[in-house]
Amino acid sequence: MSHLTCCCSVSLDRCDRCDLLVGLEGFHLIAVARRECGLVLDIESCDRCAGCPGCGVIAQGHGRMVVEVIDAPWAGVPARIRWHKRRWICRETTCQTMTFLEHDERVCAPRARLGVRAIRWAIRQLRFEGATIAGLARQLATTWNTVWSHIKPCLQAASDDPARFAGVRVLGSDEHVWHHQDRRRRGPRELTGIVDLTRGKDHPTARLSGPGAGKVWHRVQELAGRTRRRLLCGGANRRLDPFQGYKNAIDDQLPDATSVLDAFHIVTLAGDAPGEVRRRIQQDTLGHRGRKGDPLYQIRLLLRASRNRLTKRQQERLREAFTAHEAHN
Repeated sequence: MSHLTCCCSVSLDRCDRCDLLVGLEGFHLIAVARRECGLVLDIESCDRCAGCPGCGVIAQGHGRMVVEVIDAPWAGVPARIRWHKRRWICRETTCQTMTFLEHDERVCAPRARLGVRAIRWAIRQLRFEGATIAGLARQLATTWNTVWSHIKPCLQAASDDPARFAGVRVLGSDEHVWHHQDRRRRGPRELTGIVDLTRGKDHPTARLSGPGAGKVWHRVQELAGRTRRRLLCGGANRRLDPFQGYKNAIDDQLPDATSVLDAFHIVTLAGDAPGEVRRRIQQDTLGHRGRKGDPLYQIRLLLRASRNRLTKRQQERLREAFTAHEAHN
């Protein structure tokens, strides 16, 4: 079955099934080879004529130029696309354009090393598969700098797009220490992130809205200000880490939103409270930290356990520790 929109002659030695497998509309697969770098796919376009970009006059063929770009892996094998670009020459004497090459943004950007499909594949791997830049570079058989220099502008454009905040109803903020080296060499250690926790038909999963390094207060205030116009303040929630700086920063930008502590941090605070009380009473009664024979030190793990899960022996140990000193009650 031939391409319905293809103007190429059916007598040419091409396989439409191979063209369909490559998946580049308007292009034909003319050769495939396996080399040390992986699969090499030679393609050419279906355009048999082109207009001069300067004057619009139909140009004449003037040879070809082969451009190689990195494609997404094929069945786990690195792939390269060798595009046999047509070179055109304009015969119009008054036109300032002498020669030009054909170009298609669906394959690659001008002077790009990574193809469009490889960039989209890399971003999907980062978003959904937890891949790293080093891992992507290894799968594409290229260098770390090559991968990052191509996907960074796409990620930056997506980050600056205000449309990604549409439908945000629940915001979550937290801080993460992402390295423990010298700040003078690697910059700030803390990474503050804003996560869209909205659930619904249009939001099946949480979305990372704005990670970034820097001071927590200024970072949260900046990101909350960017989402202010997109939030319906009457029903918006912000789910926070129990840190007053987060609340102060968002209160300046979203005063009508409801602040809610994250469930994880609530459980953590509740679990740490018995330990803090035990250590304080230990110091007040004995004047030192917990030791092997101290009654409170012996039940330090039982204080964090659920009452329904305690055995009779464990309940008896708790009663003995509570009655060992009047301050334990």
